Parts: sequence; C-alpha cells; structure tokens
Amino acid sequence: MKKTARLRAIIAALLVVFSLQMLVYAEEQPLLISAPVEQPDAWALDAVQWSAIYGLAPQELYAKYKSKATREELCTVCVSVYERLTGDVIIPVEESPFSDTDSLAVLKAYKIGILTETEKFEPQKEATRMEMVTGVYNVIKAAQPEFDFSADVNLTFKDIDTIPQNSLDIVKYSVSKGILNGRSKEILDLQSTCTRQELLVFAKNAYEFAVYESGRDSKGAFWKVTDEDSTVYLLGSIHLADPTLYPLSKDILKAYEESDYLVVEANVSNLEETSQYMLQRGMYEDENTLDQNIPEDLYNAFVEFITPYGVQEEIYNKLKPWYAALLVQNLQLAENSYSGILGVDVFFLSKATDNKDILEIEGVKFQVDMFDSFSQDLQCLFLASVLPSGQVNEGSEIGNETDNAADQTGNMNNEEAQTSLDLFSYMLKCWKEGNTEELAKMVKSDGTENGELKEFNEKIWTLRDNNMAEKVRSYLADPEKKTYFVVVGAGHMVGENGVVAQLEDEFKIEQIR
Repeated sequence: MKKTARLRAIIAALLVVFSLQMLVYAEEQPLLISAPVEQPDAWALDAVQWSAIYGLAPQELYAKYKSKATREELCTVCVSVYERLTGDVIIPVEESPFSDTDSLAVLKAYKIGILTETEKFEPQKEATRMEMVTGVYNVIKAAQPEFDFSADVNLTFKDIDTIPQNSLDIVKYSVSKGILNGRSKEILDLQSTCTRQELLVFAKNAYEFAVYESGRDSKGAFWKVTDEDSTVYLLGSIHLADPTLYPLSKDILKAYEESDYLVVEANVSNLEETSQYMLQRGMYEDENTLDQNIPEDLYNAFVEFITPYGVQEEIYNKLKPWYAALLVQNLQLAENSYSGILGVDVFFLSKATDNKDILEIEGVKFQVDMFDSFSQDLQCLFLASVLPSGQVNEGSEIGNETDNAADQTGNMNNEEAQTSLDLFSYMLKCWKEGNTEELAKMVKSDGTENGELKEFNEKIWTLRDNNMAEKVRSYLADPEKKTYFVVVGAGHMVGENGVVAQLEDEFKIEQIR
C-alpha cells in the first residue's frame, strides 16, 4: 500500500478511535436545548430532546412546553419533519390560498398537500390532537408514499366513537405503528387541544417510525459474541457524529437493554476532571513552545488555520503538536455540525448513568498519556495530516506527503475527497450501513511499516486491540454469566488483527446489520 494511503489511514483512525476526541474544545459545544424557565414534563423530556436533535421544530418552540400548540406551529413542525425525511427544501406556493395568513410554514404545507382547505386558516387557533395526528400522517404519506398505510387493528379505547369515520384509518395506523398514544390506556381524547410538548413528542415518534420503516436506521459495526453460556455484544463506535447517525438500529438498542454492563474505552462523564488532565498533558508547562518543536512551515500553516478562531498566540503556541492536531480536527468537524455530544459513546453513557454499571477498558488518562508518548516525528505528521490541503508549503517533505494524500482517496466515492471532513462523512456513511469491510480499508493500513508509521500502528492498533480482545475473553469467562455491551472505537473491531478477528476462532461471532 502506498505511503500516501497510509497517511490517510492515520487521519481516519484518529477520527474514530479515541473517546478523548470529544473532550477537545468541549467547552465550545452548545447545549441541545437551552434551559428555559419551564421544562418538559418527565414523560416527554427524552423525546423532546430528540426532536431538537433531529431538528423537527424551530428553536422558539422549545419553551412554554405546556402551552397550547397553534395550527401554524403544527404546520411548522409538519414541514420540518417532511424536509428532514426527504432531504428536500419545500418551495412554498407563490400565492396564499388563505385570506388570513401568508405564513411560510403554512404555504409550504399547502404545497405538498398537507393542507387542502382554502379561504380562512385561523393560524393562531389552538390545534387539536386530531389535527396533529392527521397533519403528521399526511406528512409521512407525502414523504414516504411507498409505505403500506393499511392498518387492520381493533382499537379498544372507550372514546373510539368520537373519532370521525373518515379519520378512523388514520388513527388506527398511527396507534398500530406506535406513533400515537392515548391520554391514558382507556381514552385517546383526540378532540382536545394539544400542547407543544405533545406535538414535539408526536413528531419525534413519527420521524423515527419513518426512518425505521424505510430501513435508514444506523446498523453500525455490531457483533454478538457467545460461548456455551455467556454473551458479549461488540459495538464499534463513532466518537463524533451528527444527528443523521440516529436513530440506531433496534437490534443495537435491544442488546443494550438486555446487557448488565456497559463497557467503554474511557468514561468521559466527568468532563471537568478529564478535560483538566488532557490540558495538563497537552500543553507545555515550561518555557517550551510549539514553534520550537515543529518545522517552521508546519507552524505557519497551523497559525494560518487557527487565527480566524480568535485563539491567542500565548495559548496556541503552548500546545503540543498532538493536541494542536486534535484541536484542528475538532474545529473542522464542529463547523460541519459534528459533535462529541452526539457520539455513540456519549449516547450510551447518558443512557447508562444511574441505570447500568459502567466499566472502563482504558480510561482517559491512558489515552492522553499515549498521545503524549508519540515521537516528535509522528506528532508532526499527525498535525500536518489534519491541516487543510495547501496550507503546508508544497516544497516541504511534510507538505509533499499531505498533498499527495489529499490527491488519493482509495475507495471513497468518486475518488475526489480531499479533506478529513470528506473522509469522516464517508466513514459515517459506511458505519450507518454496517459496511465494516470498507471501514477496515479506511482505518487500517497494510504492508510493512517503518519509522513513525510503525510506531503509530503499534501504539494505536496492535497493543490496544490485543488488550481489548483479552478483556472480551474475560467477560465471556465471567462466572456470574453477566452480559456485557462493549463500545469501543470502530477501528479496533475491524481488520485482520482486530478484536473480532482475534476472537472468531474461539467463539461464535455473528455480525448483526
């Protein structure tokens, strides 16, 4: 394999291997929902959060959750759900069919057939639960016309007779697919008005249903490992992600729920403590500076990149090269809506907190210390590899290597990707599809390595893959026969010497996708 492709493997590996990626510049990450005076009720909180992550409503609807939703707000949510499901931006009708509104959301809803009536719309009128169900049902039908919309179910709610006959099939479909729940086990109460939180929960339910029904849920790099009486689930993680990574497959979620332990590389729940240690090891404490430790052209390229972000020289010049590289990579990803908050590790750590025992394989300090142990040559190569193509002088040795790496993209779509952002986007696509073969090609180089590349493979892959495989063996040997759900970087699972390959001759292994 050519050296340029190996360099690309370094970039890919460091995008998916380390939990501490999510710690760099963590203080810049926004909250998913700001903290208004009024919070959603406990029953709605999780779904409201996810509706915000998916982008199913404008920010102004994430407040006053118990207030009544208006018909215009209902249209706004319907339009957002449609655009998220289809990836299309609706072009509104040019002239409003209504005499009392020219709301953009209403005009968009009318364009795709969610609304059909004309004359008066009454946009500020409170929406009923029946209008909510009908509107979102029409969204699914418009966005996913290939679905089977028949629903031959027997509804047992006591107020079933209050549902108009022409709406009965809509209600049956929504209940049967788990989108609509009753006010209680006995009544639907569809004639009453709906609150904002009800609307946001309903939108989230509908969106996830459509994603699952169309097979667009993320399959991940996911395996089930068993012996005679024990089970370990292996999930290769993506540590940074965007909302399109979710929802995860039902197989993954079910396996997590059935497990006794969550196992991660490093528990980053205590962000303050872990970030403090990372800063301590990632910055020079003496008179040493970054510009004294890397080639001049590489330092100039880093300064050119970092200056627009407003980071002062007295700060960025104290960063060690490996930390500077992580900072560059995270800033690039953050600008494109990728966030450690949405990483697979954080997703499961959030679910497990106060609900499931959490075990660590390595810990943050181990990972930070390993980066800090990189040779100076490897740290420089890492920093050069993540800087945008063209910022490192073409005449330098490092510049030539990174320019060549940017020109060659192996198996990536159209062989045109030129930055780590393109690489990461393609890795996410492969992860969603469960395409572990392609992930292996991207993150693990083959052939004989020398110098810094040999060091890289030994520290990043060989030693850690071996340790993780041994940990899995110990979990399968647990005398209490507990079930373990292991989440580590996807790169560790794949390849000829990855965890899965090391275990396949000893245990029964099934990839689930």
